[in-house]
Amino acid sequence: MTRSSSLLECNSSLGLLRQYNCPRTAGGLSKDNFGAQRTSIYIAGTFDAKAMEAAVRQTFEGWEKGPAVYTNIPKPVTKKSFGLVERPGAPQSTIYVSIPVLNPIDKDYVKMAVTNSLLGGSFASRITSNIREKKGYTYSPVSQVSTRYRDAYWVEIADVGTDVTGAALKEILGEVKRLGSEPPPQDELKGIQNYIGGTFVLQNSTRQGIIGQLTNLKLHGLPDSYLTNYVKNVFAVTPADVQQITQKYIRPDDMTLVIVGDKKKVEEQIKDYASPKPEGK
Repeated sequence: MTRSSSLLECNSSLGLLRQYNCPRTAGGLSKDNFGAQRTSIYIAGTFDAKAMEAAVRQTFEGWEKGPAVYTNIPKPVTKKSFGLVERPGAPQSTIYVSIPVLNPIDKDYVKMAVTNSLLGGSFASRITSNIREKKGYTYSPVSQVSTRYRDAYWVEIADVGTDVTGAALKEILGEVKRLGSEPPPQDELKGIQNYIGGTFVLQNSTRQGIIGQLTNLKLHGLPDSYLTNYVKNVFAVTPADVQQITQKYIRPDDMTLVIVGDKKKVEEQIKDYASPKPEGK
């Protein structure tokens, strides 16, 4: 593709973005929520930088300023709670175990990321090895630190057989407690650090990956050093750090537990975890 045709395609794509600001679109919903001052434009690839900038400016120069940036930081409540959502006849139960944790601007966030990967956030993690590889309760369990602006929560998600709902939950919480009671072996942690470091490099080898990293910096107000030092900081995490992060933030006694499944078949299995119950249940 020639440079001129590339720029033409770019202008066409940018024009499509611009048309969504039309008051007729979705009853003006777009105009009420999108505008220049709420927008960041990221472009990654091989192109003439000056020509690309000119194309962007030409396309968006008339875009209205639009509404101001809206910031509404949630105020999560860390309190033990339980909910069972009825799904009669379900062959599986979906388990969510979650708790608010620190977010990316916290100095210990990288330690949290490493801890999550070791606990449930990678294929070699403890929870996955336990309830998938050893027990066969589920196929694809996973934990993650879900982040938003100045907010984050840790969650383990697993779809398990109805008849092993209670057993799977016991193993999940058991792994959390074990990691909080004793530090992981150095070789286990090293394997997780190698995984995170390798994944980080692979993510940054694509255009989409680079843009993803830049948008993350923008959203959380992080310095460039967050990326340049990320791998180094990952490998600086110690077994004691992992144990301390688990003790401090991933506390079973303060977690929210939600299960979707066949109430008649799982209620007895999970009775030891079903407290307190939501009001009216």
